[in-house]
Amino acid sequence: MKSLFGNRGVNYLIIHGALHRLAWGGSSVFIGVYLYRQGVSLAGVFLAYSAIFALRFGFRLALMPLVALIGMRRSLVLGTVLQAAQYPMLAFVHGVGLALALFCAASALSAAVYFTCYHAFFSALGDAGSRGMQVGVRQVLMAAAAVLGPALGGVALAAFGPWAAFSAAALVELAAIVPLFGLDDVGSGHNRAFGGFAAARTGALLFATDGWISNSAVLAWNIIMFRALDARFDAFGGALAAAALAGALFGAVLGRFIDLGHARKALWFSAIAYGLNLVVKMLCGEDPVVVVTVAVVTTLLTGFYIPALMTAFYNDAKRSPSPLQYQIAAEGAWDAGGVLVTLIAAALCAAGAPLQATLLLALAMVPIQAGLLHKTY
Repeated sequence: MKSLFGNRGVNYLIIHGALHRLAWGGSSVFIGVYLYRQGVSLAGVFLAYSAIFALRFGFRLALMPLVALIGMRRSLVLGTVLQAAQYPMLAFVHGVGLALALFCAASALSAAVYFTCYHAFFSALGDAGSRGMQVGVRQVLMAAAAVLGPALGGVALAAFGPWAAFSAAALVELAAIVPLFGLDDVGSGHNRAFGGFAAARTGALLFATDGWISNSAVLAWNIIMFRALDARFDAFGGALAAAALAGALFGAVLGRFIDLGHARKALWFSAIAYGLNLVVKMLCGEDPVVVVTVAVVTTLLTGFYIPALMTAFYNDAKRSPSPLQYQIAAEGAWDAGGVLVTLIAAALCAAGAPLQATLLLALAMVPIQAGLLHKTY
């Protein structure tokens, strides 16, 4: 079995992922609050995300022919370029209009190519016996980027405006291409394997629950924080940075705990912590001191979420006949969960329900996801 630092492909992917996360933290984490600041209603923000997920689902249908033509590694490079190209487009958005529609389309296309290929690579190259540690260490490095990205992005937005902030994020994203040249291509032939989609049932169900939880809990909470901090990008970025720092090391600890054979204990601890996190967020109101404190403390507890979910997911994907087909099915399910929950959240906001009510949607899905993970482990 290869150690973490002896697996060259995983090492390159982790470096790439950290740079991508730095760019993402300086741009994509601000999308919801930026649209809200530009005058898009709460319902409109959720509908914009719903449109992105629906378009992603459609764009991904063309991914297998693309990978067959140019290979998995070149497809991941292309996805990274598309990720960089979408960031400056957000600066054109000023309310609902053509610029918002074009940004949604660009965001959907880039995500359909990038995330599908990235997760397929990580599934194929990672080691099952060290998966928890590999995911955990990746989360620590990506969390360090997640601390710097929002902090720097928030200051740049406040001091220099959207053009400077989002263009800087695009340059960092382009720099993330460099580690990809050290990867061996795992895509040739794998996308034509028989049974890849059928083997993805577990991953599809897990990703559907994650799409539901992430796009109700995270998006709503970001807007709650932003409003509590007087709609200041620098304060919001700082709060995200503090929360990411709090959760980083706990994710690595849990990853190793999973590798030692305690996966079921870890996942139920994670589920209980995440449920408590949502309850506290629903009850905390919008006082800035309380909101920031809650953000840091709850992220400390929920640093377990990603290792518990993704260790099971990547190991199941590695066992499938085709990591690419597996990932296409799983990402499609993630989009389906995201579309459904954002449409419901938009309806709640349009009906005048408080934003905290959308957190209930995520809370209802947490035990369902935990049950799926229990069966998987």
